[in-house]
Amino acid sequence: IAAVRYFLVKFTRTKIIAFDIDEALSFEGETGPYLQYATVRAGNILAKLKERDGVDGASIAGRLPHLDRAAIDTGEAGDELWGLVLEAARLDDVVDTAVRALELSLVAKYAFSLAQAFNAFYHRQQILKEEREDARLWRAAAVLYARRQLTVALDLMGCRVPTRM
Repeated sequence: IAAVRYFLVKFTRTKIIAFDIDEALSFEGETGPYLQYATVRAGNILAKLKERDGVDGASIAGRLPHLDRAAIDTGEAGDELWGLVLEAARLDDVVDTAVRALELSLVAKYAFSLAQAFNAFYHRQQILKEEREDARLWRAAAVLYARRQLTVALDLMGCRVPTRM
């Protein structure tokens, strides 16, 4: 269902759509399953942290004010973390613009951009294998926030996030 819904809303209102089921069901590219997979992957990271370290979303958020800010890498790694957080923070503005323009495709484009940012972050940054607890928790907080925003964006498009894929 998410594949079809996302395929239909990713286009602007004035675009003529030629529906392609193979394209809609793909796990690669601008598709609903790609967004769902990114969200599920973020959830899996958080679940593994909870199982292994006993930290859940609430405890990660509660510990942030007490974490060493120096643990956030400077340079490219730090830029990636903050880039992911800033991209996730754009959701409210994107939704406001989409409502004013009556253009749900803006939310779809934003969600795809956030999923891409998350996947790039995931592939370049160690989260579960990070030895420094402060760095691991800062990265986990970014994953938590990105997952929350992706879940909201998918929900706005009528797409649910499965527990596993």
